[in-house]
Amino acid sequence: MRSTKLGVLIAVKNEAAAILSSAEYHWRAAVRPSGQIYHSDTKNIVLAVCGVGKAHTAFALGQIFNEADEVIMFGTSGGLGQEKIGSLYLCAEFVEHDMDATGLGAPAGVTPFSGLNTAVIAGASPDTLARIREICQKEKLTLNTGRSLSGDTFINNKELAAAKAAQFGGQLVDMESAAAAKLCLLRQKPFCAVRYITDNADHNATLSWQENVRISAAYFDRILRQL
Repeated sequence: MRSTKLGVLIAVKNEAAAILSSAEYHWRAAVRPSGQIYHSDTKNIVLAVCGVGKAHTAFALGQIFNEADEVIMFGTSGGLGQEKIGSLYLCAEFVEHDMDATGLGAPAGVTPFSGLNTAVIAGASPDTLARIREICQKEKLTLNTGRSLSGDTFINNKELAAAKAAQFGGQLVDMESAAAAKLCLLRQKPFCAVRYITDNADHNATLSWQENVRISAAYFDRILRQL
């Protein structure tokens, strides 16, 4: 069992299906306002199924924040360019791509008066990043690295995707990770994410979203059980 407690965020139950159905964790559901918090009796893990979007993510993180020493997020993402569908990415850098207070003099992606002066949010544990790489090598899972852009806007336009990628130097887009990364950075708790590409700017997926999610859920379980 881990010596420190790991907090896990996953947006939707489909992405958490393999983890929650595994007998290895001995999950107990906790009674919380969110209703989707789980504790493992065999591993030092607390998991929240947070829902889609930055607000739901922040709320769920708040439910487990005092218990977790470190936080990791698993989930599916879109690629902003030609990232291969079915690719697994380890993310240690995040940007809120829809935070725009440039009219107040703040740089794009930076929240005014937050104490942060750069759009890139980064606070991962080097040891955790190294461990995830080791696990993926052992499991023969090809692992890429990339910067994930998050926002409450579903990007399904090739030109917009390219513009966001160029502006913020991102390879992936999701709707949750940067919110969790920001809160963890402000509270000095390590955060990283493992994301699986289900779509890209060309929208040329050969498998359905449901099938890609099923595959990604199995990958997430193979990684988490060894963290």
